[in-house]
Amino acid sequence: MSRRAARAALVVTVVLSLPGCAPVGAVDGRLSTITATAGERTSATAPRMTTAPAFPTPPPSSPPPPSPPPAGFTTAELRPGVEPQSYLADSCDYLRMRWDPDGSPPGTVVLPIMYHSIRDPARMPDDEVTVSTDYFQATVADARALGFETITTAELIGFLTRNARIPRRSMIMIVDDRRPGVVAEYILPVVEDFDWTVTLGWIIGDTGPDLWSFMEGLAAGGRLDVQSHGMRHHYIVEGTPETEIRQEIGGPIPILQERFGTRPLAFVWPGGNFTSRSVEIAREEGYQLGFTAFSRGPLLFNWIPLGEGERSVGDSLMVLPRAWSPSAIVNLEQAGRIGDEAAHHAEENHGAEADWFRQYCGGEGLPS
Repeated sequence: MSRRAARAALVVTVVLSLPGCAPVGAVDGRLSTITATAGERTSATAPRMTTAPAFPTPPPSSPPPPSPPPAGFTTAELRPGVEPQSYLADSCDYLRMRWDPDGSPPGTVVLPIMYHSIRDPARMPDDEVTVSTDYFQATVADARALGFETITTAELIGFLTRNARIPRRSMIMIVDDRRPGVVAEYILPVVEDFDWTVTLGWIIGDTGPDLWSFMEGLAAGGRLDVQSHGMRHHYIVEGTPETEIRQEIGGPIPILQERFGTRPLAFVWPGGNFTSRSVEIAREEGYQLGFTAFSRGPLLFNWIPLGEGERSVGDSLMVLPRAWSPSAIVNLEQAGRIGDEAAHHAEENHGAEADWFRQYCGGEGLPS
């Protein structure tokens, strides 16, 4: 062995013999293999250290992501191809609002109904959207017998976004197009008798001063909830120029605000037609809801039944379904059954939801 190699071996020996010294490579008192002499490797065990390790302790691993909350509500009442969609991203917020004692109880249901024309039975046209006065009165009687009350667009937004309290069985009656005679002659007398409201999907178009004056007079009674149905009722389909889409969606806003004193919150899609881009534009213009002409079923909190075309846009609140007035009685009865099913499902699953909430969301659990 050369003098230089011998001197290096001596240094290593001295270092290893010093008490409390751990050479580089010692972790939690265990000595890793070090080089003693060129071409040779040895290992040894140092005394257990009482000081901190030479290397910092790695941070603890992140907890596993929470499991999804208990299975949501489904029903056999929906037609094939229609699937309920949730739209709230935070499950903890959803469960907190779902069981808020100041909110709507689980099973609260809303049925939007689309009206066009109401006619005397002797003057019924051959179409699919007009109902007779007799059927309209029967619909009202059935709604009252089932416990339904009307709500406004603002109340629907509060319910869908934060579970604000509304009647346990609610409906929103939406009259499309410009139907001042239908509203004044047939609907307003009913809503005034029962302290209800009616929502209008209003087309701006070429509304003249006389009609504006007439509608403003009707709105002064506090029963009209006026929303937008487009500038000129142009159908929005794939290929519609964006400038036209923006005019159709955004153009009515300042006009309706000036005429009725409130900004429209919902866009009733002309003809029920929409595209993914038009939904984005409607959001950009500040609308919070949109209504199609698809009859899919009633609405629950964080539960919207949609077909494949509506699901594809990825924004459930902008493509809400509506029942058609000629089948309103059938749809009201179905909505009542679905609401009762949902309430029963919630009661059965409350314990599981409370356990999940306690585990992943903090707090003491959920109120019953």
